Amino acid sequence: MVLQATADGSFDADAAGDDWAALKTDGNGLFAKKDYVGAIDAYARALAAAPKDQQHLVLGNRSSCYFQLQRYSDALADANAALALQPQWEKGRARKQCILKAMAVSKAATATTTAKALRGLYVEKDPVVPDADATKPAQMLWRRLKQSLASQHQGCLDGIFAKLSNERDFVQLVYPGISAEDIQRQQLPRSLRQLLADAATYESELIALMPKVEAKANLVLGNVKAKGAAQGEIMDAATEAVLRPQVFNEAFARELLSMIQRVNTHKHALLAQDARFLASPDAECAHLARIDDHVGDRLFRSCTVACGVLDSFMGDEYIPLLRSDALRLRKQGKLLPVGPHAMRFWTTESSLSDDFPALADVVEKLHMLPFALNRQFDLRLCDEAKMEVACSTSLVCLETGQSQPRRLDCGPPGDPNDNGYKLTCVYCLGGDETVSGGDLEVTSLSSGVATVFAATTDCLWLYKSQEVLNALTPVTSSSPMFYLVFRIHGMVPL
Repeated sequence: MVLQATADGSFDADAAGDDWAALKTDGNGLFAKKDYVGAIDAYARALAAAPKDQQHLVLGNRSSCYFQLQRYSDALADANAALALQPQWEKGRARKQCILKAMAVSKAATATTTAKALRGLYVEKDPVVPDADATKPAQMLWRRLKQSLASQHQGCLDGIFAKLSNERDFVQLVYPGISAEDIQRQQLPRSLRQLLADAATYESELIALMPKVEAKANLVLGNVKAKGAAQGEIMDAATEAVLRPQVFNEAFARELLSMIQRVNTHKHALLAQDARFLASPDAECAHLARIDDHVGDRLFRSCTVACGVLDSFMGDEYIPLLRSDALRLRKQGKLLPVGPHAMRFWTTESSLSDDFPALADVVEKLHMLPFALNRQFDLRLCDEAKMEVACSTSLVCLETGQSQPRRLDCGPPGDPNDNGYKLTCVYCLGGDETVSGGDLEVTSLSSGVATVFAATTDCLWLYKSQEVLNALTPVTSSSPMFYLVFRIHGMVPL
């Protein structure tokens, strides 16, 4: 800080603090009058006296002045200096993005190939929306959003939209735990651009989201401007013009994830009602995976228990083989992070049979259960292998300290969260002899009573997906715990 000496040779630090703030205020006033040169001078003098924790604000304001004068290099230098002092300053990052975009536009304007590149950007033009169409505002917002994806300068800020614009992050956010092979086999969109191009499945839903997204974006931007004004910062029109689409895109991205979940949930519920997918009680495998009648009666007929328990589901000889398969699969990095734990989804046992034969045998037996249960109790469950949805069967791994939070696998009948699942089966592979924790906790929605079942190797738990909250308690040992989870769609509530 530079202090000016008074007439008697002394220095008044407090007065100096007042001077820098007054100079900054003068600069703001000159900026508002569009006297950018005068504002730059005022901000320069304010910067010389400002305390270090306030210098980024002055640098940011001076950067805006340079920007208005189209002195982009000077504007960028001040923006970088401000961010060096406050790296997480959101307004500073937005201002820098504004400058970078302006520099790119300026450079592009002098390039002789710009017109040709722009002409080839779109093959077809969108049809004109009549003014009388009530959905025109939403459709125009939707088109601007699609066009923003083609921009090379759509934003350097972190956020959900930036992740959805990256194929790898998109897959991880939208299809957690599902392998790239399954995504490709089911021809699912692997990027935001591909999803937006799937008009038949998503476009009507997305257009309907636009008014809600715009309202949320306006609210967020209004809050940012109000907060800045309270600190004496004025958001210039150029900064707002760059920040607005970024805020809009972020609001859209968050709504998009919810929308995808709704569409997929509805799709699952419809599949569960398709009679073609019913697991035939007359199939040969219906005789191979019968469950204990006493367990089935209490769970499906008298309904006196929230969870059925089948011990020794595979047999002792399978235990070391299953542990070996699970540990090798984990070591090879084939378990994908999903929330607080790791898992991997499969459609059938075919993707396991070559390299992990013991796990493939368990999956095969689990997939026989709907046939056997339909024969024993007429539950109207579906053949998951025929449905080919890559989220029915999964291997879950809990490392030390990890757990599965309490969840309901399927919403009540007719609820927006009704995804068609009716029965959940959890097979406990366990871990080594030292593993502790990882117990199953189930809570009946009707009674509210919670019951804990100790994690026992080679044990199968069965509970109704729509009626039981379930959780896995934290693993407290140094070895991981493994489970195979099989969720079965059904045509009627159990």
